[in-house]
Amino acid sequence: MNKEIALLTKVDCSHLSIQKDFEDEFTIGDPSSGEFLQVPQVAVDVIELLNGRNTIEEVCEIANEKYNEDVDVIDFVMTLLEYGLVLSIDGETLKPEIKREAHPLFQKLGSFFFSKALVALYGISCLAVLFLFVIHPPLFPKFKDLFVYELVGISTFNIVVAAWILTIVHEFGHFLAASKEGISSLIRLNLRMIWLVAETDMSGLWAKPRSKRYIPFLAGMMWDVVIILICLAVQLTTKNELLIAYSKLIVFLTLFAFLFQFIIFLRTDLYFVVSNWKNTSALHQNSLMYLQKTFLKKEMPDWEQLPEHEKKNAVWFGFLYGIGGIIAITLFFYFQAPAILYGLTTVYHSITLYGIESFYFWDSVLVLAVFTLQAIIWLFGLRTSMKERKAERRTVEA
Repeated sequence: MNKEIALLTKVDCSHLSIQKDFEDEFTIGDPSSGEFLQVPQVAVDVIELLNGRNTIEEVCEIANEKYNEDVDVIDFVMTLLEYGLVLSIDGETLKPEIKREAHPLFQKLGSFFFSKALVALYGISCLAVLFLFVIHPPLFPKFKDLFVYELVGISTFNIVVAAWILTIVHEFGHFLAASKEGISSLIRLNLRMIWLVAETDMSGLWAKPRSKRYIPFLAGMMWDVVIILICLAVQLTTKNELLIAYSKLIVFLTLFAFLFQFIIFLRTDLYFVVSNWKNTSALHQNSLMYLQKTFLKKEMPDWEQLPEHEKKNAVWFGFLYGIGGIIAITLFFYFQAPAILYGLTTVYHSITLYGIESFYFWDSVLVLAVFTLQAIIWLFGLRTSMKERKAERRTVEA
């Protein structure tokens, strides 16, 4: 941003949110752009003075008098500019295209679906699902529940369509819960290890008090348990075979997505819940430093510079990596590997046993087409993941 900053310049940062983290540590940021910084008390005082009416010179005079030392306001403003945290300079808005408020319709829907009564109902639904699995073990999904039809190709296409519909529903839950708090969010594709996921960017929530963040973080899982409960009820109350088959498919896919959130080192929904609870935005990075230092015996100079409470959080969270790893392996070998093996074996037999005039041959070709489509979508997720890693490296270097 090539803007001249001089003593008579008037800078407006009144849009920034300010949240206190610790005694002399604050998180400031723009909830609309998702850019946040941790700063000391003096920076907060300067930001409150940068209201678009005071000149830089006036801000310097007030800050210097309060702290009895020279406060480099111009340098701080340049840092804010670099991170895109300045609203306007001399009355000129820098990024007028940024959408700063959630749509009123989505705010109303979010207020309804995540009212206190419905949130309590979601909690009861979770307990009801656990209860049904305990008293009716056959209700727990098995990999063959994925194959609603005998033809693997049609079943595979069916799985992909159902999975993406459920994913959109899950993310829309996050979207509405964030909208309730007035936060404009964005749904995008990303990678978590080998898994392609859709995620809702709710960075603006860091502008809200910690207590206001939990429901948006858990919103997708809340809707997941309701979907599972409805499908279990269908299995227990109807004799329609096709309806039962589809309900089993949905339970399988939704339960996998729900349990996936417990692999918290992949920065899933529960990772952000834990991060919010521990009041740290660098839990993942700090824990990686701890694990590399402890098990790989790498030198980590940044580790020694961490505050004591961040070190304790990193050590505690580091042990959860092992638990998350066990969950990841279990999910792969129980939910995914048998289904993939069954599907590929069936496709191989169909292609080798039947000619191109057979419907079974083209059904197998459909499986390959679906896998190709998934691979293309996976590449989009990879692109987002690579962009995130580059951004993280730039932040570290800065």
